[in-house]
Amino acid sequence: MRRLATVARRAQRVLVRWAMALTPRSAHLVISGFPVDEGNAVEMLRASAKRYPGPVYWLVPDVEQARAVLGSSRADPHEHIRLVAHRSFSGIRRFVTAEVSMFTHGLYGNPRRVRRKTMVNLWHGGGFKGAVMSDAKGRPAIHSDYLVASTRQFGEILARQCGLPAGGLLLTGNPRIDQFAAASAVGLDRLGIPADRPFVLWMPTFRRNRGRGLTAAWSDVAADEASDVNAVMARGVDVLTREFGVTVVVKPHPQDAESRRIEGALVVTNEHLRDAAVQLYELIGASSALLTDYSSVWIDYLALDRPIGFVVSDEAGYTSGRGFDPPDALDWLPGPKLRTLDDVREFGRDVQGGGIGSSARRREVAEHVGHVSGSGVADRILEELAARGVFSRPLRRAEED
Repeated sequence: MRRLATVARRAQRVLVRWAMALTPRSAHLVISGFPVDEGNAVEMLRASAKRYPGPVYWLVPDVEQARAVLGSSRADPHEHIRLVAHRSFSGIRRFVTAEVSMFTHGLYGNPRRVRRKTMVNLWHGGGFKGAVMSDAKGRPAIHSDYLVASTRQFGEILARQCGLPAGGLLLTGNPRIDQFAAASAVGLDRLGIPADRPFVLWMPTFRRNRGRGLTAAWSDVAADEASDVNAVMARGVDVLTREFGVTVVVKPHPQDAESRRIEGALVVTNEHLRDAAVQLYELIGASSALLTDYSSVWIDYLALDRPIGFVVSDEAGYTSGRGFDPPDALDWLPGPKLRTLDDVREFGRDVQGGGIGSSARRREVAEHVGHVSGSGVADRILEELAARGVFSRPLRRAEED
């Protein structure tokens, strides 16, 4: 099955690239993200709807679901964005003729670059997982002319993996952090989260991926060295809720093949967020602290300067499986590894203290990885691209509606 999926993806890649090379360039913009409400894509839609002078097409798996996301995110109040089904002839046509396309996971088999048409990889992370943008043989898996990054260190690693052209790395930060500004207005009650006490958000990455479309499922952890991360986290939840009075909220990865339900913790899924009209990074911005692991979410969270802890009990298995790039990545974490209950208690005390005890470490790590922060990221990306001459017409001014 995996071999068949690989062959189909390669055939799709070749055919789409031919179409890109042979069709004329049209003055329109294409944006695509996974899942449908992925923050980088949504924020680029918001900025593009205001500033891009031509049509903006959003390629989506489900048009009605995407329309609901636009409504809940308020990203397109004047209805400038045109929704197109991803798996349709119209979707392919818009992509192969677009003067600029932006995506978080590649499109239509991830074709190689062609002249006259610009591809921008917004990605959805930028952390230290090994072989993010290259295959088992070290060949680029996702091609683009530009790559958005939030740190110099990890951005340069990803640029090397995907064979990015010289000058193609855009060190702007991730546009999804623009959603932090709306965090104070989030209706936590719609998600069942008590608003009268702080909450810690646990965002684990997947160990076993469910796969989607032409991509087969896979595991990132060596089978003989796996650890029950949920069991470790369950003990931590008990301490944090019982001894420190905080709420623990679990946000599972949408591709995680395992359940992350923990007794005593609230689970908030992508579906819950959509139903409550809350964007993921609004939820993240409302939290008092973050727990994660090999996910890149901690990099964005540095902008908030709040406590970050790491649940990495399967570190050995992950190292033997997917591994890390750079190899010493776990030596440069901006917060403690929660191995024991005493570690959890120290983390809980730091949460109560507003993160003052761990702030120096966060600054040290931010400097080490070359972290980029600041507001208005989506606008900066558009302006960086405009300065490189990829748009056929000038952008509208940022303050214009």
